[in-house]
Amino acid sequence: MRTANTHKNMARCAATATLACVLGLGLVAPAYADTASDLAAARTKLEQIGTQTQQIHEELSAQTQELDQTAGEITQKQQEIAEGQAKLSSYVAGEYKTGGLSLLQVLTGVDDLGDMLNRLFYYGKVSDKQAQTIQEVKDLKQQLTDKQTEQEKNVAATQKKVDELNAQQAEAQSVVNSLDSQLQAELAAEAEANAALQAGINASTAEKATVSNDTAGTTENTNNGGGTTNNGGGNTPAPAPAPTPQPVTPAPTPTPSAPSQSVDGGTVVSRAYSKLGYAYSWGGIGPNSFDCSGFVSYCLTGRYCRLGTTGTFMGWTRVSDPQPGDVVVNSYHTGIYIGNGQMIHASDYKTGVIISSVAAGMNNNYIFVRY
Repeated sequence: MRTANTHKNMARCAATATLACVLGLGLVAPAYADTASDLAAARTKLEQIGTQTQQIHEELSAQTQELDQTAGEITQKQQEIAEGQAKLSSYVAGEYKTGGLSLLQVLTGVDDLGDMLNRLFYYGKVSDKQAQTIQEVKDLKQQLTDKQTEQEKNVAATQKKVDELNAQQAEAQSVVNSLDSQLQAELAAEAEANAALQAGINASTAEKATVSNDTAGTTENTNNGGGTTNNGGGNTPAPAPAPTPQPVTPAPTPTPSAPSQSVDGGTVVSRAYSKLGYAYSWGGIGPNSFDCSGFVSYCLTGRYCRLGTTGTFMGWTRVSDPQPGDVVVNSYHTGIYIGNGQMIHASDYKTGVIISSVAAGMNNNYIFVRY
């Protein structure tokens, strides 16, 4: 009997040790927490690069339009120069000109000396004016050419920035994809660890119940079987009395409990971390975008549904010792408390689902409630 009890005690110790090891899994901070934070930061960086890329593309487009406009102005000035030179050649005569009127043609039909002088004077003035106009157009064309050169340099520099941002965007997207895959793997491992934890608890509970029942039966047999009878000076073991039949009371059938709305805080926090970096949208309940109450509803239920609004949540049971998985809420915003004074919430269109300090918003009358 003593040997049997020893074995049972050893079994009970082993079961207890097993449970302690399994329970130890729950004492470690979630492995996915750092990865989720890194993923949120990577998504924020990717969004920032995307905004910069959009701005630089708009700048490049504007510079290209200006460059095209300058090229058009240069073409127009070249045409004006050509037209002016052609017009001037019609007034200038001489051996160094071709295709224009000769001086004799200009003076043909002169009636007197005064008429000749007038024609020569007019001829000179027109020539000077045309030559001056052509020179002004040439100067303007040179200014436009210099402007075009500078614009081409600006376009080249902007294009270089565009190429650099495209490379950064591709790299940031690769980091986001990698961290997202890592997070999903860690969440799967966490779920497996939680299943192992529950299995260890169930096994330990069953083992403890078995050891307790066996120990009770051994004690009862020892007390009932140790009597002796003195017969003529000899010690003869007395026959064990027949046990008195006891009425057997059937064990009550356990009543199945109704499903509870309460959820494990760790599960709620895990769901919150899994959506870090996702987009904000008014009225969103998932799976890819949320508003604040839609996000809290998903974290509490695991379903893409809406439990209510912030007004609904403020009517729940208020707690003064908030635990991870509780709800942080005021009249117009809400989130999931994750411990250490921080919460995860669907913030706004710019930032999406992020981690924030609850203390930073205490002047907004946040309270803690429990689902």
